[in-house]
Amino acid sequence: MAESLATLQQRWADHVRDPSMPAPDGIEARRLAVYRRLCIDSLDSLLAGSLPRLQEQLGEARWRGLVEHYYAHHACHTPLFPQIASEFAAWLATQDTFALPGWAAELAHYESTQQALHIEARDAGHSLQHTPAGSDVLALSPLVRVLGYQWPVHEDAALDDAAASGPTLLLLRRLVDYRLQVETLVPLAYALLSAFGHDGASVDDALQVLADAHGVSADELRAVAAPVLGELCAAGVLVVLTGF
Repeated sequence: MAESLATLQQRWADHVRDPSMPAPDGIEARRLAVYRRLCIDSLDSLLAGSLPRLQEQLGEARWRGLVEHYYAHHACHTPLFPQIASEFAAWLATQDTFALPGWAAELAHYESTQQALHIEARDAGHSLQHTPAGSDVLALSPLVRVLGYQWPVHEDAALDDAAASGPTLLLLRRLVDYRLQVETLVPLAYALLSAFGHDGASVDDALQVLADAHGVSADELRAVAAPVLGELCAAGVLVVLTGF
């Protein structure tokens, strides 16, 4: 009895994803191989366009092996092409069977974050028009990402296998002309921005959380952090969270 169309399609898809799976009956192996190569090449091209530095630094053979393994074994959760690089980066961070350099997952995350920020649909948010007060509820602008890595993934130079001596703390912003700008952050600014996050918090609450975490008084921290908060608000990095 001929197999159903659904069964044929499933066997076709399984074999195209992973040629170790049985091929559907009655279809020439050469044709299946051509179809599979077209599918893999399309995914390779899509990911390489989003993660060009990762592809370059891994080298063609290692890169292609990753793409083929991803295609064979990962069921993608998004049908949207612009989001596939982010899903690939998240998948890569969970893999421990490829003996990849430690920087690979971080570089994938950084490049996919750049792409996601470039197409972010939300606007920059509402700037605070006065010096931040304790009751003001602030959040990261939707056009900002605060990132922390062990490797300097924002630099164009090839990355060493050994992690840097200190963390790489970055502020990634999309400007009004859609260009992306990356700046390094001092630890205090990174901690402040992380305390507010995209969900937001009042200035008092964010400072109290940081003070408790570092064993200092909130008043001491406020005195040190006030100028930094003012600069971050003036630059539009921290914005007023509406709805409070």
